[in-house]
Amino acid sequence: MKRSISFFLILAILLSCAVIFSGCSTAVDRNYPVTVGDVTLNSEPKNIVVLNDCVADIISCIGYDEKFVGRSSECDQDYLRIVESVGTPDAPSVDRIVELGADLVIADSSLTGAVRSQLEEAGVTTVVLDPATTPDELQALYTDLGVLLGGNVNGKKKGQKAYAGLMDTLGQFRTSGTGVVKTAVYLYLNDDGQLCTFEKGSLEQTIFQFNGATNVLMNREEALVDASELRLGSPSCIFYDDYAVINYLRNDEKLMHLRALRENKTCQILKENFYRHGVSCEQIVYDMVDFLNRLDEISAEATPDSATPDEYE
Repeated sequence: MKRSISFFLILAILLSCAVIFSGCSTAVDRNYPVTVGDVTLNSEPKNIVVLNDCVADIISCIGYDEKFVGRSSECDQDYLRIVESVGTPDAPSVDRIVELGADLVIADSSLTGAVRSQLEEAGVTTVVLDPATTPDELQALYTDLGVLLGGNVNGKKKGQKAYAGLMDTLGQFRTSGTGVVKTAVYLYLNDDGQLCTFEKGSLEQTIFQFNGATNVLMNREEALVDASELRLGSPSCIFYDDYAVINYLRNDEKLMHLRALRENKTCQILKENFYRHGVSCEQIVYDMVDFLNRLDEISAEATPDSATPDEYE
């Protein structure tokens, strides 16, 4: 009788263990394999090389930055300096990537076909993901990167949570102003030296407007700035990419008397960070909101070229 009880007890324990381990196996199977783009991964990548700075920013925001073993020279964010550079985004060092033990390279469409073939021949999986240009594309990119690096269940959830967290943080920045209505504009020079701003509906404009100020050029359908429209808008603050923008304004007869320029209410925000849709994005919006909240404290010292009357306000 005792033997029978022992037999059934042992059998029950074994069956329970089988169910438990079966459940664990199912959970693992639900995460991988995954397919993103034209690439299928059968297991979670451990060591990754990222060649696009926007993608690197998002991966850090999701929380998978511990997987970085290499980056391209384009990924020059301060927090990535400790990660070794493997060369340019289009032609990185295949030998160095292999030496670093990378099992996944995440690139954009600038990567040459020849280099991708070399990576694949060396046993390094390569996936091409281009940066987002719309909010919907950005949300999808967060999800794809989460799935790629953490699986169909855990990774997807992590990517979606990170995107929601980013939007929530940016929304809080927008409402953290002083309550006083302010106007602003973002300006940069294109490769031809022409004055530009972010186009209506672009992801960059969307991010810029999280600062809470009214964008005086929010309806521009093209990047090139209309001097008359900018002069009429007379923003109380100018955010700019490079100091060459300020020199441009001060040497333009139609724009040299802009209120923000005259009162030194200008703030540099590097344009490249508007394309880095993760931790860098959060930082620049915080910096803009902080500057706008301090506008009243900024000394309105006149510049040498602002002695003429305020004829444009």
